[in-house]
Amino acid sequence: MITDISEIRIEYLTKSQLHELDVINRSVFNEDRIINRNDHEFMIILRACLKDITIGFKVGYGRKKGIFYSAKGGVHTNYRRLGIAEKLMDEMMHAATFLGFTEFHYDTFPNLHPGMLMLGLNKGFRIIDAKYNAQYKDFQITLMKPLKRETLPSPGSLT
Repeated sequence: MITDISEIRIEYLTKSQLHELDVINRSVFNEDRIINRNDHEFMIILRACLKDITIGFKVGYGRKKGIFYSAKGGVHTNYRRLGIAEKLMDEMMHAATFLGFTEFHYDTFPNLHPGMLMLGLNKGFRIIDAKYNAQYKDFQITLMKPLKRETLPSPGSLT
């Protein structure tokens, strides 16, 4: 078990490397599908590693003008509650801001993943939509946070 989050390395993957997240995706979500499509113009694919072990990931893409959407992400159960999801989110928000996006959105299912709702609220996200999702038998909560473009170092410098 890790005691220092600085041991975690965040890597950027290309679209052709998306399959490298298959094992962690199955471990976290018990499903093969990572996202529905990988042909989005602006995609950010992040992998959290401890040494050579993938322990988390986050995948997102640009939606409509100015909105970046975090489509999926998760952390292996053995490494939760250590700040890894927050580190992945911070890196993705930083990269999205660097690319010129002005809002960051994500959906979560609070009964399935209560930590992601709390993470967003603690980071200043606002709930902008809520509806029942019959497939997941849970409410689907959409959260949003404005992105502020300040003087930014390049993505990857936060790791």
